[in-house]
Amino acid sequence: MRKKLDLILVPTDFSSLSCETFSWAALLAKKFSAEILIVHVISNRAAVELTAQPGNPWEKVIEREDTAMIENFQSCLSSEFKQAVETQTLVEVGQAADRLIAAAKEKKADLIVMATHGRTGLSHALMGSVAEKVVRKAPCPVLTVGPMGGLPA
Repeated sequence: MRKKLDLILVPTDFSSLSCETFSWAALLAKKFSAEILIVHVISNRAAVELTAQPGNPWEKVIEREDTAMIENFQSCLSSEFKQAVETQTLVEVGQAADRLIAAAKEKKADLIVMATHGRTGLSHALMGSVAEKVVRKAPCPVLTVGPMGGLPA
C-alpha cells in the first residue's frame, strides 16, 4: 500500500543547511504533490528581546519572520520548484525540538525534513541535538540532511 504525503514540515534557522533541506523538501513535495510548512522557532529569550524594542509588536515580528522564511525558501530553489510547490509558514516560540514536534502533531505533518549540523563530542554533549530529539519523538518519519548531504539532482 502506498503512503500518502500531503504535508512536509521543514524547520529553518536560515543557515546554508536550510537551503539544502528546502531543496530536498521541494523535490519530495513536487513528486508527491505535497504542501510544505516552513517553521521557524524563536527562543523565549529572543522573542522577549525582539518585542522589547519600541514599535516592534509581536504581529510585526511574525510578519517579518514569515516574509524572511518565504524569501529564504524561494532563493534556495531552482525555478522548476518555485512554481510547483505550495508553502505556508509558522513561527513558534520556545524550545526548538519541543515546538517542532508539537507543530508536526498539530498540523498532522506526514514527514519532517530537517538539517542536522553534525555536532559531535563536547559540543553535542553540551548543546544536544535538536534533530536527534525530533527524530526520537516526532509523530511522523524524519529525513535529516547533514552538512555533506548534497543537493538532489
